[in-house]
Amino acid sequence: MKSLSKSKLQYLRSLSQRKIRERDGVFLVEGWHSLEEVSGVMKEIQILVHTREAGENPRFASILNSAKRICNEEYEASAKEFSLVADTVTSQGVAAVVKKFSAGSDSELERLLTGGNDFVVALDQVGDPGNLGTIIRTSDWFGVDAIMLSQNSVELYNPKVVRSTMGSLFHLPILEFPDGPGSFIDALSKLRTGGFRLYGAQVSGTSDIRTITWPKKSVLIIGNETRGISLEISRILDEHVAIPKFGKAESLNAGIAAGVFLAHRSFQLKK
Repeated sequence: MKSLSKSKLQYLRSLSQRKIRERDGVFLVEGWHSLEEVSGVMKEIQILVHTREAGENPRFASILNSAKRICNEEYEASAKEFSLVADTVTSQGVAAVVKKFSAGSDSELERLLTGGNDFVVALDQVGDPGNLGTIIRTSDWFGVDAIMLSQNSVELYNPKVVRSTMGSLFHLPILEFPDGPGSFIDALSKLRTGGFRLYGAQVSGTSDIRTITWPKKSVLIIGNETRGISLEISRILDEHVAIPKFGKAESLNAGIAAGVFLAHRSFQLKK
């Protein structure tokens, strides 16, 4: 194990920038829980960094040892150095750099089309990192089979997204879509043609969520926090669904709205 050099510290700090993450195809995870998740599903950790206090904490020794077995480089940082790397205000003193991973959209779509009872959450230009992370975590809780992320959405590997998923990022396939051929709308159209029913969560929806009976193969589309679902996506929806309002709030947070829809569907599942 080496001490953290100035150049390595500078590199770790640079991973707060999207352009560096995209250039190198990596992202940073922080904390013991995330490190445990990474060690359980990844074959390799590129860089493992921790403070002396974290490295000597007996409570997390097994997690650290598992990470060490698959890491290429390990560094010890001072508390001050680690504070420059960490995205959190109160860090746990441990972080890892791992390669980005992404489910293959073509193969995953084929899997969904040939499945018998699949539920997909599709996010149309969701822009807030906290919302994306919450939706991923909530989808994981309710057993969603896949998440689709449109172009112009917040970056999946944004530190705030990664942190707010609480490890769920590693539990289910998340499909990222570009512009052009093979785009988000193309994928939704393909699922619709293949038997999926498309439901859009909309404040002004014409269907009340309480009247919906979820079919075996369905897609829930959540739109942008300000603009909602884009017009081109709205045109291919089977139903525009609203959550009834009983108070005076203008709208629901996108993450909360997704949770209401997912909970509603789960109540209809056979035990």
